[in-house]
Order: sequence, then structure tokens, then C-alpha cells
Amino acid sequence: MEEQVAEWARQELGLDPGTDVAVREKESNDPRCSPVVTELRIEAPGEPPFAFHIERPLAEVTQMDVLAAIAFGGH
Repeated sequence: MEEQVAEWARQELGLDPGTDVAVREKESNDPRCSPVVTELRIEAPGEPPFAFHIERPLAEVTQMDVLAAIAFGGH
């Protein structure tokens, strides 16, 4: 599932093949967030890394979740 989510992000952002997209599920300590979120971290050569999260466990993430997080700035 990690590879599929990374591919959706890669396609939507038009990333170069050399750009690393890491996907992981993690616990959230923020009471405003879901207890488990999926984080995407993007590292392009020569650029500062950036990350965003989707408020769902990895197994529940859909392509639309990735698109919405990119469009609306999931943090």
C-alpha cells in the first residue's frame, strides 16, 4: 500500500524519478487529529524536504485522500 500511495502523490505532484516519497503510518498526539495518520514525506534533490499527513490509517487511504491532502494542505 505504501508504494501505491507514493505513486499517487508522485503523479499528482509531477515529481521527477529521483524524488523520494516516503509513506508511513504513525500515531498522532494532537487531540485535533485522528489517533493514527498516514504521513508522506517528499525529498527532492537540492530542495528542502516537506511532509504532510492524511488523517486515516494507511490501509484506508484512497487516491482522493492523497489529492485532497495535496490540494488543501494536510498537515
